[in-house]
Amino acid sequence: MSVFALVLSAALLGNGGTAVAANPLLCFSGTTDGGANGTCTLTATGAILNAIDGDANPDNNYAGVYYAQSTLPGEPLAAASVISFTYAAAAGTTASGGSPRVSIGIDENGNGTREAYAFVDTLGCNNGSPNNGTLSFSDLTCTVSYTSPSDPLHPESWVNWAAFAAAHPTWRISENTVNDVPFVVVDQPGLWTVSNVQLGQAAGD
Repeated sequence: MSVFALVLSAALLGNGGTAVAANPLLCFSGTTDGGANGTCTLTATGAILNAIDGDANPDNNYAGVYYAQSTLPGEPLAAASVISFTYAAAAGTTASGGSPRVSIGIDENGNGTREAYAFVDTLGCNNGSPNNGTLSFSDLTCTVSYTSPSDPLHPESWVNWAAFAAAHPTWRISENTVNDVPFVVVDQPGLWTVSNVQLGQAAGD
């Protein structure tokens, strides 16, 4: 996931002036093998995320959205229950490999540093309706995946965000860098429309 952190950092630094003023929904996209980039196109209600890649390795481009400002960094995990987005797959696209999903940085020891990302994806939500619906951290059907770097051989899976937050009451949402904001990402081949994106965004100035 470090590639997304790097992309977000560059995008936030490049869009800082506009984003700070109005805090609009912002795009990021790219590739991990030098082939075709994923694309993100903003719409009136969200974005179209295209991660279809025609080269020999189809699982290597990505696209996503985020807000430059968020009220969530530094807050307890329970504060992230406000996160949600609506999604729809284009014809021929099926959710796979944890995509689309929300990624959110986790600070395990309260020092502001992100240890790893927690993930909530559409395959783990809505009781088996991964191609069209709403992913919400307040939805009790949306499972959470997290692998602590202190115990990488034992990834955690929680039945929902509330259970994850209750199990780790001292953990926080990380805030150590400019790019520590939650984001929606598609990084498996497919074409998705996302709308009504709520990522704890601040109103802006």
